[in-house]
Amino acid sequence: MTEKHAYDFELKLDDPVSTHALQYRMVPDGSRVLDVGCHSGILGEALRRKKHCTVIGIDNDLAALHSAKTRLDATVQLDLEEQGWSQKVMESGNNEFDLVLFGDVIEHTREPLDILKEARGLLAPNGKIIASLPNIANLRVRLGLLFGKFDYADSGILDRTHLRFFTLRSARQLLDSAGFEIERVTYSGYSLPRWLINLFPSLFAVNIIMVARPIMAKPS
Repeated sequence: MTEKHAYDFELKLDDPVSTHALQYRMVPDGSRVLDVGCHSGILGEALRRKKHCTVIGIDNDLAALHSAKTRLDATVQLDLEEQGWSQKVMESGNNEFDLVLFGDVIEHTREPLDILKEARGLLAPNGKIIASLPNIANLRVRLGLLFGKFDYADSGILDRTHLRFFTLRSARQLLDSAGFEIERVTYSGYSLPRWLINLFPSLFAVNIIMVARPIMAKPS
């Protein structure tokens, strides 16, 4: 029986505007996945069971990993902020991933650019990343600022553990600076109609979810 953990949440994979559901749909069946910041492994477990993926999870929370190891193929405890974190993944016998998943984790780090650059070395030929980032320009945040409010919360765009904030433009710039080319972008929202979120993503997107591949170095 899978152990319950404080990080556990209900996965609603049929929700058209759920961040986790959108990430799940972007992962091809049978992929070898590195779930960065896997926490208790709920999303990775769904990928294993429903999409027949091989999922390796990494996190720095030992309690969360204790639960994740019952759900995933393997787990590695490491600090994503330490230079050389990708080498620790490879030393554990795991490399050549079809997909590295950064599901709502980059905004919690001090140096997201360095972390994304390191991830390139873990990708198999034709491998890609999925990065989900919160949209600080969401209308709710804008209205709050209009009335002088910028109140942190336990979750959401203004999660008190967020160290970095992104708009649609700066999210794209981050991946570009890390050497990735964005192939696909979608957006999660507050249960708003999909057409409305897509029409005005800067205002209504909660998360910006991007699929990107490394830009091949030009021959000298």
